[in-house]
Amino acid sequence: MQYEKCAELFARNGLPISPEVYEKLQAYAELLLAEAENQNVTALKTDEEIWTRHFLDSAFLLKYIPAGKGIDLGTGGGIPAIPLAVMNPALEISMLDSELRKIEFCRSVIAKLDIHAETYCGRAEELGRSALRNQFDFVVSRAMANGSWLCEFGIPMLRTGGRLFAMKGRQFDPEAERFDSAAAALGAVTANTIRYELEGEPKHLIIMEKQSETPAQYPRRFAKMKRAPL
Repeated sequence: MQYEKCAELFARNGLPISPEVYEKLQAYAELLLAEAENQNVTALKTDEEIWTRHFLDSAFLLKYIPAGKGIDLGTGGGIPAIPLAVMNPALEISMLDSELRKIEFCRSVIAKLDIHAETYCGRAEELGRSALRNQFDFVVSRAMANGSWLCEFGIPMLRTGGRLFAMKGRQFDPEAERFDSAAAALGAVTANTIRYELEGEPKHLIIMEKQSETPAQYPRRFAKMKRAPL
């Protein structure tokens, strides 16, 4: 996509984009499409789809996420972490995925785009009990897991006062996802649920705030999380 078309897309949704940011994101779109022939980093087929369904969605987060240190859980091909790092270089953003090939791709993008970001390869429930516990001001995740599991993965990684941002689509069902009950067990509350549309597509952003230390038994092993969701 040309800069003028991308700028129009962002402006139509109340979001700015500079030529410098455009150049890096367009290069990233091309890297995603090329890598998609080797592994599942995106199911989209054109750079226009990537701009509309990945980059615009990521840009919307910048209205809400705080300055500071954050992590993208289940980052896959780097969405939304890489667009966030490109659009706001002041963020200290990290990416976590359990698949080494995806993390290796993200590392190659970081190097090629010359952006500041960290990567971790591992399981969220294991790192949330050890190296990444109480480390972040914000956690973001896009379609990684249902609400109960996502809270148990992410809230232990937050510092007290930190926020988890869960990006959900049109099918979001609060009762089925169990954000509220999971948050209560983990020392957090649902701070806000934002319903919005981007290019006619209904979306939800669920914001959780950590108010106290997460009990030491969380996160549990994933098998137990599946058997007995919070």
